[in-house]
Amino acid sequence: MSFLMKILFWRKKRARSFQRNYGWNTCPPSAVNKSTRAILQTFAAMPIDKAISWLQTNQNGLTELEAEIRRIMKGENVISAKQAPSWIHSLLEAILNPFNFLLICLAIFQSAVPDGEWTGAAFLIAMVLISVMIRFWQDYRGRVAVFRLCTSVANRVKVRRPISPDNGIGHVIKEVLDNELVPGDIILLPPGSVVPADSLILESSFLRVSQSSWTGENAPAAKVANPDGGEDENLLDLMNIVLAGTSVVSGNGLALVLRTGPDVLIAKMANQVDAMRKKNTFQQGISNMSWVLIILVFIMVPTVLGISGHTTGDWRHAALFSLSFAIGLVPEMLPAILNGNLARGAYKLSKFKVIAKRLDAVQRLGAMSILCCDKTGTLTKDDITMCEYLDCSGATSPSVLELAVLDAQAQGPNGNSIDAAILQRKFRPEEKSTANEPRKTILTIPFTFERRRSGCVVKRSTGHASLIVKGAFDEVLGICSEARRGAKVVPLDAEQKAKLAQKVDELSKDGYRVLLIAEKRVENFRLDDQLGLVAVESNMTLAGMMTFIDPPKEDAAESIMHLKKCGVEVKILTGDSMFVALNVCQKLGVLAAKDGAEDQIQVITGAELQRIYEHGEAIHEIVKSCTIFAKMTPDQKAMVVSTLRSAGTCVGMLGDGINDCVALREADVGIAVDSGASAAKDCADVVLTEKGLGAVAAAVTAGRVTYGNTIKYVKMAVSCNIGNVVSILIASAWLPFLPMTSTQMLMQDLLWVGSQVGIPWDTVDAEYLQVPRDWNTLDLFRFVLIVGTSTAVVNVSTFILGWFYYGVKTAADLQDVKMFQTHYFIQGLLTQILLIHLIRTAKIPFFQSRAKLPLTLLTIAMCALGFAIPWSHDMQAAMGFARPADNFTAFLAAQLVFYCLELQIVKWAYVRLFKTWL
Repeated sequence: MSFLMKILFWRKKRARSFQRNYGWNTCPPSAVNKSTRAILQTFAAMPIDKAISWLQTNQNGLTELEAEIRRIMKGENVISAKQAPSWIHSLLEAILNPFNFLLICLAIFQSAVPDGEWTGAAFLIAMVLISVMIRFWQDYRGRVAVFRLCTSVANRVKVRRPISPDNGIGHVIKEVLDNELVPGDIILLPPGSVVPADSLILESSFLRVSQSSWTGENAPAAKVANPDGGEDENLLDLMNIVLAGTSVVSGNGLALVLRTGPDVLIAKMANQVDAMRKKNTFQQGISNMSWVLIILVFIMVPTVLGISGHTTGDWRHAALFSLSFAIGLVPEMLPAILNGNLARGAYKLSKFKVIAKRLDAVQRLGAMSILCCDKTGTLTKDDITMCEYLDCSGATSPSVLELAVLDAQAQGPNGNSIDAAILQRKFRPEEKSTANEPRKTILTIPFTFERRRSGCVVKRSTGHASLIVKGAFDEVLGICSEARRGAKVVPLDAEQKAKLAQKVDELSKDGYRVLLIAEKRVENFRLDDQLGLVAVESNMTLAGMMTFIDPPKEDAAESIMHLKKCGVEVKILTGDSMFVALNVCQKLGVLAAKDGAEDQIQVITGAELQRIYEHGEAIHEIVKSCTIFAKMTPDQKAMVVSTLRSAGTCVGMLGDGINDCVALREADVGIAVDSGASAAKDCADVVLTEKGLGAVAAAVTAGRVTYGNTIKYVKMAVSCNIGNVVSILIASAWLPFLPMTSTQMLMQDLLWVGSQVGIPWDTVDAEYLQVPRDWNTLDLFRFVLIVGTSTAVVNVSTFILGWFYYGVKTAADLQDVKMFQTHYFIQGLLTQILLIHLIRTAKIPFFQSRAKLPLTLLTIAMCALGFAIPWSHDMQAAMGFARPADNFTAFLAAQLVFYCLELQIVKWAYVRLFKTWL
């Protein structure tokens, strides 16, 4: 009987849940068929109770069953830009390539002309299919890998769930993934969280939200729980609406989820936001190079057509040849090789517990020459311990600890690591404490990085209320007028302040972080928001100070040394005092131990830096020379990063807090920590699953390998193209026949492309990893001209050999012309493939530096295949080849040896002159 009752009860509850869920709608009647903006504006003008009622929820939140039903109806809370990659989308991108259309047009042209070459047309179609397959495989695999890595970095959201679905009394707090949210959920917004959906504020306490992702302004906006605005009000100005993608800077909030997934406002602009992202130097360089090659194609096609047609008199074959030559000019494998390199780099980073949210971030890590990072958790263990609690005379004072415990308890689960250390500190047996006596927290004032202090108002068992404030030395001392020394309270005059400053400096030089704590009795006051804090936080009594220690990490010094060997300069941007930062940095070798006066040259505080900036003085040299930046605000951190970037350096920023968000966005590559604030992870390009410089050092190495393999392909492909341009121009003006047929040229290009597929699996020389690597247009330009011209020398030697030694001087003897073309096909292919090994290292290839096995096997296979094809009778008939001359192999071997020696001499001279190779 009881079992049947349970079934009936479950069915009744399920029916009630379905009725409740099918009765809701995310769009109020007055906003039907209107835009997302209009819908949110309508909700903003509603009373809170009406908005809650409209979404068929309550202050306790949705039940698990209701949330599941709505998730089925609305889908996951994921915008299209963050959904799993579609194989159809990748396939279409691979197919819809302008070079594929060019090849297809060429195939149609070949088959349409009189006596059309159907074999050549079929070969071109096969080339298109192979190119599409390789591009699709590389692109889709890379996208899937990045998506899987990014989804492993999950943001969790705290939601309310009712204790009992029936009586609607009480709730519990549960953590869910942000993609599981549905309209009607009641969510908590703690400091550092990213707003996961467009929501309506129900409750707030000093809530400040950064809307910089929308407005570009760093100043946070206040949010409160009051009906606001109207249809004409700017959505970002509505004080009771928070949009998905914004982040909580300080304070706390409770919000009602209104819109999720593709319905949120930012989803409508996701593609526009991605398009607005500025290209970095590498992306811009690749883009510029592609346009140069396209322009070169449009110049060379009519040039080769005119010269070759005039010289040979065969305009039909000259047209086919010029179009085939154009295909060979374009590095059609660039997208596949580039994506393959970056995807391979992202995979290697994941092995070091580094997750690249964007593929291009892999290359930026290799280009990074300056790393700005926080001290806490990066150089130190982030295991803060409270050491002493002293009054203003320097004596141990249990009352100081008592006040600190009261404030830490008031901060609750949103407290920082300092609050956690205070709560872990135990009173000594002989110390009497009243911290656990009954009291009521009237108000909690959260910590902000601008005010650098937190506070609370507590009503004690005696009946009076006390304002307690704890924070940094200068910020707390500035609001105090009295100080407690033992049992006495004395005026806080200049002499007392000087003594306190001296004591704090002594403790800071020993590596202790020092916070002050003050109190004040308050009566009959009301404080609705942060605007009234200035009046309340004044004339306070300084109770004393607390000391904390955060020991350095054991591997931090080794990681810093590794980064220095890689040419990466480490700069520390911290909110701690100058002496604390200096103590840790000297221990770890970030800053060599010097006399105090000299240290000031390498250490500066945020306030000093701000004064220099406001007075219009040159800030670049100061930022460049300083290593430690102490007592920095979020905006000052961003200013340092921006100043360094303006000097043309690639700057990385490692941070895990909401105070690092602005600097993370400003950096070339933002690096956050998975355990850090959600807002920081949202701003970052790279996420560390474990905080520390060791992972960053490994990531820098992987990034440089990725860039090295990419630039190998770019330099060898463009160098070969330049060599072919010079060779074909000479051949077109000199030879009365085509040096190769269009089909032969396309076959050579296909084999050349196939030999490069293994480049992403190659490695680079150890010396290459010691210097930051970034795109250099001037270096690329002079490199391809010098190496391309050197390659043309060997090609022209084949023309000379055919003309003078084999006597092929006219187009009359078709068999001799075919032999000439066969010689050039084999020599051109083998020298191009050999160029891969010659370019990939600044050393002597095969002896001092060897390619990885996949690349070696592919190049050997393509060389063997290319050499064997002209000897096959079937391929001779299909491709227009002839059997090479009996002694050609000996000449070919001599040419290859000469080419190796020539390139090694060019390489030696190039490195001596320009101090670089790749």
